[in-house]
Amino acid sequence: VLSCSCLPDLREEDDPPCTAENKQLIERQCNVLKSDKFKVCHSLVNPDDFIEICIYDMCQYDGMKSALCDIVQVYVDTCKNHGIIIKWRNSTFCPLPCPSRSHYKDCVSACPSTCSDIFASSLCEKTEECTEGCECDDNYVLSNGNCVPLSSCGCRDDDNNYYEVSSLQSKSLTSKLV
Repeated sequence: VLSCSCLPDLREEDDPPCTAENKQLIERQCNVLKSDKFKVCHSLVNPDDFIEICIYDMCQYDGMKSALCDIVQVYVDTCKNHGIIIKWRNSTFCPLPCPSRSHYKDCVSACPSTCSDIFASSLCEKTEECTEGCECDDNYVLSNGNCVPLSSCGCRDDDNNYYEVSSLQSKSLTSKLV
């Protein structure tokens, strides 16, 4: 005769460690996923599980806003995988921090203009695929990961070799440059 018995479940409760008033505030914040901005995706991706994870994580990390932004980003990415694009960030809700002389855009080119290729973004193969990110301000381009004034960029010679401003100052290349 076989006899099986179950051991008691000694795991801690899965309730998030929140005070009652803190939990209400956090639930309101996480319920943003039920708002009209995300409604276009609700029939394909149910927000309830994401809201539950959001509440748990925000309670776990004492209301840390980045936990909210992270779970909203995961929801938006999941929607994107189903073909639904949602523009959701703005300057007050989960703004994406951008370096100086740049700004957030919900759709940036995969080929940003740089000092060595100023026309990259206009010559880049145009696709509907874009991603949110930071874009250099007007009259600035990327150089080594930073947005610099166009006037700080070097130039190219007849053989299309690029020379940075610093190398131009240390070498006498002006006769070769266009």
